[in-house]
Amino acid sequence: MKIQYIKRSLLAFTMVLMLNSCSEDFLTIEPTTQLTADAIQTDADFEALVNATYDPLRWQVDGAATRHMYPVMFQDMRADNVVSQWATFWIAGQAFDKNPIAPNNPSVEGMWKKWYTMISRANTAIGIITETNKISDEKIKTQLIAQAKFLRGFAYFELVKHFGGVPLITEYIKDASYNFKKPKATAAEVYVQIEKDLLEAAQALPTVPTKKGRATKGAAYAVLAKANLYQKDYNETVKYCEQVMSLGYSLEEKFEDNWDLNNEYGKESVFEIGYISGSLYNNFEGGQSYSNQGSSSHQMFGFLFNSSVGNSAFGNSVPRQELIDFYDNSDRRKEYTFITPQTIVRGGRGAISCNCSTNPDGSINWSTEGQWVFGTDTYNYFWPTGTAAFKSKASMYKYWIPPAVQDALPNYADSPLNEKIIRYADVLLMHAEARLMGGTGTLDGASSFKLVTERAYGAGNPKIPAYTLQGVKDERRRELATEGWDRYTDLVRWGDAKKALEAVGKVFTVGRDELLPIPASEIQQVGASILIQNPGY
Repeated sequence: MKIQYIKRSLLAFTMVLMLNSCSEDFLTIEPTTQLTADAIQTDADFEALVNATYDPLRWQVDGAATRHMYPVMFQDMRADNVVSQWATFWIAGQAFDKNPIAPNNPSVEGMWKKWYTMISRANTAIGIITETNKISDEKIKTQLIAQAKFLRGFAYFELVKHFGGVPLITEYIKDASYNFKKPKATAAEVYVQIEKDLLEAAQALPTVPTKKGRATKGAAYAVLAKANLYQKDYNETVKYCEQVMSLGYSLEEKFEDNWDLNNEYGKESVFEIGYISGSLYNNFEGGQSYSNQGSSSHQMFGFLFNSSVGNSAFGNSVPRQELIDFYDNSDRRKEYTFITPQTIVRGGRGAISCNCSTNPDGSINWSTEGQWVFGTDTYNYFWPTGTAAFKSKASMYKYWIPPAVQDALPNYADSPLNEKIIRYADVLLMHAEARLMGGTGTLDGASSFKLVTERAYGAGNPKIPAYTLQGVKDERRRELATEGWDRYTDLVRWGDAKKALEAVGKVFTVGRDELLPIPASEIQQVGASILIQNPGY
């Protein structure tokens, strides 16, 4: 809850992330006792303030089986791309298979807390760093403030996408007597703050990050572009996309290389969440689960029973057959977005056949490079017939890690695979869309579209969609499916949500389901006459 968590942050800085000496990721949690400027003395202390602001990006579960904040729940699952599970045991996921979402939904409350925690930490970091004269290099000071502003702008963007207008707090709060009972700002007012933060960040941030995982000029301009796209300001969208396009990003030659553990922070990555295994792990649904440094996405979403490590994958977030069928077979992305009963994965472990070698005792040598048929039909008796999940019996490829990596994990919910927030392909598709919608610029939208589609289909393939608004919408769905950041809110901003959801048997009530409900617990604290619930709830 925003109020409780901001107050708690004033009293104790309990989640300061320090840099691990053997990695460029910010990994290890070090608690301190008092959040005061006097207690923060060195450049490393000030950097730790900003590192702690990044930390909520990693949050996936907050202490309970009903309180999950995986982005895919709020976007792909709530929309038309995936169904929560093949059975009925994932309580948190079930709620996002249908509308409306209840105001007392724990996951919605967790997501609200996640982004307001980031905002609170950003406000504190900006305030303390701005006031200090203890940082040795003014350039370092400027860039630390810029990183915090980027993160605050990003957090407010996630909030406004899902909730519309929200309380706007940008002060460095030094006193716990501060009046937290704030009414909602309008969505337009929130966007003004988002753009201010991101533009100031973009002007100060480096093109190449000082350390892996940190915000860059490209990340700030990319989120600025998306914020303007959501507001239908196509000229500004084009301008900021073209700023990103001038900074040296390019597409990976192979689509699937974006999810290769050997290619984290690759040339297509504009901003991503860094994870590492074997650093700090608490039970993924335990009271300190938000402090985990690895990702539990592979355990939650991975191919069913595909591991020998403790609890194997749960097979949640099952891609709908309608989504799988939306791809042409000549589209390379189809093979690397889904694991189905027909999927062959190099180096994978499967249930039906293998061309790998055997050990002297006749057992299979799992480490041998080979091709495996996953064979989910082997587990037919686990899949309830008549369900949306049964139609595909699929898993999401983008969260899959190789068996050798799985088997080496101390805990299965401790995956080291990073998760992408913005890829360059996203920027190119935003540019293509905004140019079609009348945005002016110096670069051709058709060329941006062509870069994405030719990688997917191969140059000259007659299956490549035409460069039309519908073509861009379709390619945006195919390119970004299951990544968890835009599908539902894309449908809403296009005005397509009702048609798309009803096509898969879901409800969309115009005037209500465009937004999530404000958490009931937050309204209870602030007062229903001050913090007004969103329409229809």
